[in-house]
Amino acid sequence: MNVALQLVEKAAQEGRLAHLLLFHGGSAPERRQAGLAIAQRLNCTSNQEGEVPCQHCTSCRKIISGNHPDVEVMKPAKLSLGIEQVLAWQERVYRKHYEGRYKVFILEEVDKLTIPAANALLKVIEEPPERTLIILSAQNAEVLLPTIQSRAQAVYFPVRGEREWLESLDESIDAQEAKEAFQMGSQNPELAYGILAVGVEKAREWVRGFQQAIEERDFLQLFPLFSGNKAIEKKETEIYLQILAMRLGRQKEVNPRAILAVGKAIEQIQRQGNPRLVMEGLALELFREEGI
Repeated sequence: MNVALQLVEKAAQEGRLAHLLLFHGGSAPERRQAGLAIAQRLNCTSNQEGEVPCQHCTSCRKIISGNHPDVEVMKPAKLSLGIEQVLAWQERVYRKHYEGRYKVFILEEVDKLTIPAANALLKVIEEPPERTLIILSAQNAEVLLPTIQSRAQAVYFPVRGEREWLESLDESIDAQEAKEAFQMGSQNPELAYGILAVGVEKAREWVRGFQQAIEERDFLQLFPLFSGNKAIEKKETEIYLQILAMRLGRQKEVNPRAILAVGKAIEQIQRQGNPRLVMEGLALELFREEGI
């Protein structure tokens, strides 16, 4: 039972909800689902007695299907949430309502805001339009500017255990594959979702190939990881690096320099570095260490 979330839902029902919420912890799909439920609660058009949101009126159905003109979920267009994307979003925030009582914007992965983008966001939340709710969603809220944190009503989502996480997944997801992703991601729900998106077997084989190249000090073994149809995107690379970081942290003899090298590689990818160059540079760095 999430008491903080229940209080927010009650405030939404009573029309006294704050204009800025900060959802953090848990997993992105869980936070998104909670945000959409609040959007439904604010815009449900059912006049019948019973539970609100009704899930059956036109407004509720549009919101859950992603087709409501006054409800938007925005994710980073790149690995970071940049100033151009926030400025474009800012224009949409100040447009008139189309059909809903409230405009609701769910901004995901705001822990990846660049400094200029964070400052642009700050201008909006300082003077928000009427009947507009902004929900900031982040795995790690601590990296946000204190000026943003102080203006938001925070709702923490506890990290789920394996059983709870598996039960929360859509029925279309293979349970065994999801379990493997959860374990591969060191029981981090956010990383597990990323692994599922990439593909458990693909992630396993790529990381295994990279580790083998490092252990055998063989730079040539890296080439098959990037050749043919194995070219990797930035987001995919970040997931592989996170898996490596988790594995390094679980070793009996932790190598802090290797962990720092992987962390540096993650930062380079988030700054739009070329995936192949970043991973080759990381390999050269790790060749100088005792292993990975």
